Amino acid sequence: MINIEELKNKITFADCFEIMQQLPDKCIDLAFIDPPYGKKCDGGSYGFGLTPKQYQKKKWDEKIPDKKVFDEIFRVSKNQIIFGGNYFSEYLPPTNAWIVWDKVSDYNFKNDFSQCELLWTSYSFAMKKFIFVQQGFVNGDPAEALENRWHPTKKPLKLAEMILLWLLQTKRLEGDALVADFYSGSGTFAIACHNLGLDFIATENDADYYPLSVARLEKAQAQQKLNLWGC
Repeated sequence: MINIEELKNKITFADCFEIMQQLPDKCIDLAFIDPPYGKKCDGGSYGFGLTPKQYQKKKWDEKIPDKKVFDEIFRVSKNQIIFGGNYFSEYLPPTNAWIVWDKVSDYNFKNDFSQCELLWTSYSFAMKKFIFVQQGFVNGDPAEALENRWHPTKKPLKLAEMILLWLLQTKRLEGDALVADFYSGSGTFAIACHNLGLDFIATENDADYYPLSVARLEKAQAQQKLNLWGC
């Protein structure tokens, strides 16, 4: 059994399944995760305009995680929010508490990109929508739009903060909760937890993404936590 205190508030270079196997039942309050969708979005060209972003081709998005991984996620966590939940319907029970991420708002983009993304949740609430524009170089957070986007499926930091803050404000998540991101990628969810004063654990097993995500997290950790939910 692993000492969970050794994993807190940092990104661990490890296979998430191997880490979860060493965790006790229901030790995580919320698994806030973005697993591979099996869409082969782990490389190639993304975005629009004259110079779409080029990414090195990898293989982590060849298929969705195995059922045994989802079984472990449900074993170690009390609640779950899973980006792209519609891609994992064979493993996830029905829910009335979907979160819809509206990615375009009032913009009239002339492209074939998805206008929304679905997040499966284990909670009980009427379907909830969050609006955060992200289409190619158009981003709802000007500061984030200027960042070097080195991960092809990077999720918006402000969106992650919006979701976590709403959970805190509605008492679906307590301030002393432990959040886990088992597919850390660019480190966005870890940084969102830090910014809101939440403890977290995070794992990443890609040798290229890992040092970049750690550097991004450490830059955020050098700044003061917000704790807006406690106001």
